[in-house]
Amino acid sequence: MEKIIAGRHMEVTDDMKQAIHKELDAIEGCDYKLTSVRVVLDKQKTWHYTEVILHGKNVSIESKAKSKDPYASMANAISKTEKQLKKYLDKLKDHHPHKLSKETIAKRNRLSAAK
Repeated sequence: MEKIIAGRHMEVTDDMKQAIHKELDAIEGCDYKLTSVRVVLDKQKTWHYTEVILHGKNVSIESKAKSKDPYASMANAISKTEKQLKKYLDKLKDHHPHKLSKETIAKRNRLSAAK
């Protein structure tokens, strides 16, 4: 997965990059084909804004967070992205019951006949 980290009106330090990579490792662990993630850090007056844009196969997720602390802002935005991705992956799952095997049907028939 391609990771792009950019800063607007601020310089992104190596510590910030390491923190972002550590947070993104949880997202990389999912079984879905993710192609890229873009993290944009922005500073306006005393607020730190973080925007995360995640691209994958048939999915594009965007989340934003703001805080006075840049690390808290990064963690909040990435956790929002992770929640959105989990919700999307849960929608893809087949939650319908699967067809019953012949043995299970035979057992149910025997139980209903015994009544």
